[in-house]
Amino acid sequence: MDKIEIRSIIETTLTSGKKTPGLFDLPKILGIKSKLESCSSISEVILILESNRALLSKSFGLEDSVFEDALKKLKALP
Repeated sequence: MDKIEIRSIIETTLTSGKKTPGLFDLPKILGIKSKLESCSSISEVILILESNRALLSKSFGLEDSVFEDALKKLKALP
């Protein structure tokens, strides 16, 4: 699992959003980040992202298509 490539895909996706997380969303976002960093497989990463999709999309102002593209890129990784 290439953690650098996974991080790059996630960061690129989140920075393409239309807003930044608010003060009250930051602790939740940091919790998600911690869970993602402890993952040992791409399927775990995808599961965490999908289960927190609503919060991430709302906090970063992401459209569904952008989020879906990121998941497709992650699923395509070896």
